[in-house]
Amino acid sequence: MDIPSISDTLAKNAAAAQANASSSGSALGDLADTYDNFLTLLTKQLQNQDPLSPMDTAQFTQQLVAFSSVEQQIQSNKRLEQLIDLQSSTNAYAAVSFIGTDVAVDTDKIMLNDGESKFAYTLDKTATRATLQIYDKNNQVVMIMEADRTVGEHKALWDGTDYFGNQLADGEYRVAVSYEDAQGKKYTAPITSYGSVDSADIVDGKVYLNIGSIRVPLEKIQKITKPSSDA
Repeated sequence: MDIPSISDTLAKNAAAAQANASSSGSALGDLADTYDNFLTLLTKQLQNQDPLSPMDTAQFTQQLVAFSSVEQQIQSNKRLEQLIDLQSSTNAYAAVSFIGTDVAVDTDKIMLNDGESKFAYTLDKTATRATLQIYDKNNQVVMIMEADRTVGEHKALWDGTDYFGNQLADGEYRVAVSYEDAQGKKYTAPITSYGSVDSADIVDGKVYLNIGSIRVPLEKIQKITKPSSDA
């Protein structure tokens, strides 16, 4: 009966275990089965080897080292998966604490809620002209007004009416403020949106806060405050 080469079999199985190392549970089981098969095969070959031409042990010793290396990688991946799961659980607990808080967010998206929306824009230079525009979800301009031309942060309160005076429906809108300096150079002002967090999501271990339909990652939050309770 022909017995397969140890080095060829071991190299093939070690490569398969390496390829499957991303799934630590199944990969570790596959590696253990392969290792047991290898020991059985090694024993058979040692029993049936030609005494005058003994096997070269260098090759399968190197493959044993490769097996050990793959096993360590699988174990490392397993520990990493456990750390990721732990971090996700920690993030889930943290996300709950944001619900009900008022936040300032680095985004040009705003929520119109009960006919009111608060936001701010910041000018880095004194402007000769400045225009504020509000867009609906279809990217149609619904309001155009003159913006403050002085340097600094300017807070704004929009009552939800369009440029014809019609009351618009609550929901998500977008703000854009453009301005020019004395040399005619054009700029776009960064926008800060204000709102209340009503829910939170964990996606791939990352926390997202929802202000109505606006979803923002945690790193976009500039300020968090708890609403004052009436005595």
